[in-house]
This record gives sequence, structure tokens and C-alpha cells, in this order.
Amino acid sequence: MKKNYFFSIIIPTFNREFKLERAIQSVLNQTYQNWEMIIVDNYSKDNTKKMVENFKSNKIKFYQINNNGVIAKSRNLGVKKSSGKYLAFLDSDDYWNKNKLTVCRNEIIKFKNLKLIYHNMYLKKKDNQIFFQKTNYFRKVKKKVRNDLINNGPAYPTSGVIVDKKLFIKINMFREMKKFIAWEDFDAWIRLSKYSNDFHCIQNTLGYLSTDIENTNNTKIQIKNLKCFKNEYIKGDKKIPNWCIYALMRCYQKNRQFKESLRYLKKLNISGYSLIQKFKLLIFYFLNIFKITI
Repeated sequence: MKKNYFFSIIIPTFNREFKLERAIQSVLNQTYQNWEMIIVDNYSKDNTKKMVENFKSNKIKFYQINNNGVIAKSRNLGVKKSSGKYLAFLDSDDYWNKNKLTVCRNEIIKFKNLKLIYHNMYLKKKDNQIFFQKTNYFRKVKKKVRNDLINNGPAYPTSGVIVDKKLFIKINMFREMKKFIAWEDFDAWIRLSKYSNDFHCIQNTLGYLSTDIENTNNTKIQIKNLKCFKNEYIKGDKKIPNWCIYALMRCYQKNRQFKESLRYLKKLNISGYSLIQKFKLLIFYFLNIFKITI
């Protein structure tokens, strides 16, 4: 008899045996247990497969795929193999608090038929860390979700997202073209918002997001992604949103392309900026003038 799971947890991975083990254990430790875990491995060269098999749990499904560097293919395979009502995404180097699924399920039951639920994550930079900051881009999106995401940028980490499976399949899941690599999740949330504004913010911080060098996008990738976003969602004479201009300015500054950084800095609309924000931009102006990176 087929089990009716409430959550299907999708975990893509590649050569992260020990971090994946931590992620799996954080799911096994959940106070809510009506879930299945679907691990999609990009043919890791470490002992990932054996480590997963050692858990000996019939709730853990293991698949392998050659995704050619496109993580969307791994996630989409996990979605296709899933049987739960809701999809919960967890990157293999991240992990959850033990009450994450309980809190999320309670919100789904309380508010009925939620299409997307999201929460914040703590930033984990090293193994022996004691004090944690939260992601600084997390926010409650406005009622017109599509406009908010396009005009204000990403609002939550992927490992903090749970989405209605039927709706996610309706938008054809994550797009697998290479131009969406490293922002296929943000693109998916924008496309999903065409069909529903029912994005529910949970104020609890329910997990840990790894921010080590291994998984941090470099500036060239970020610049590519920002320009792809602009080409996809900012059509014609529509102005580039401030968050995108600011991000490009910072990327070029870090990349020591000071003229380009200055060009984008001058495009910023600072009419609604606070004195502190304007002071920070002044600092960036002089950093570019004197060719200094931070």
C-alpha cells in the first residue's frame, strides 16, 4: 500500500558526504514524521551512496543523475519521484531545526491551502560557530508577490521554502536551461506568483544555511545571473530595479571593475534612501575612485 506523505523533501547533492549526512540527520530528527526524503546524487565520487544506504530507512529514496552542472535537473527528478502533497527543498550542505516541519505543517493547517511557505535561516560559516546571524535579505513579501520579487529581489533561501506540489508542477518546475543556473529557484518563485499570491511568511528561523567558500557564488556568476534576470523580467524601457543595480555595483566593485561599479552606482535612485544608506554609497563612491575593494 502506497504511503500518503504530507511532505516530500528534495535534497540534491554532489561530493558532500559529511554535510549531506548532517542534513539527513536533521530530517530524521524532525518532531513531525509524515515525510519522505528524496536524495538525488550527481554521481558523487566520495562515499555518498554507501553513507545514505547505511541509514537503512525506507523513507529515504536515493537516485542518481548526471545533471551536467544543472542542479535544476536533480531537483526536478526529485519532484517527479515524489509522492507528497507539499515539496520541501533542502540543500545538502544546509540543515533544519527539529521543529521545522511541525511549525510549517501547523501553519498550513491553520491557514488552509497555502501555496508557498517560507522562513529564514541562520548563516553557518564554520563548524565551531557559536553565534549566528540570519540571512539579511529575508523579508515578508507584499500581496502582489510577482511585483515585489521583481522590484525588490530575492526574499528567502531555498532551504526555507515549502511549496504545493500541484502548483509547482503546473509551472513546469525549475527551468533547466543553463542561463538559469544559480538563480533557477528565484525564477521559479516569480513564475509561481503568476498563479497565486498565497505566499506565507513564517517568522521563525528554522534552519542553518551554509555560507562557506564551497557554495558561495563568485562575482562573475552573480553578474551573469543579474543580467539574465534583467533580460528575462525587465522588458523594453522598464527601469532596472534598485536592488539589481546595487547588486551589480557591488559585484563589479569586488571584481575590481571600478568604472563599471561607478556607472551602476550613478544609476541608483536614492530618493528613498536613509542618511545611513546614502553615507554607505558615498563610501563605495570613494572606494571606486581610489580603486579599493572590500
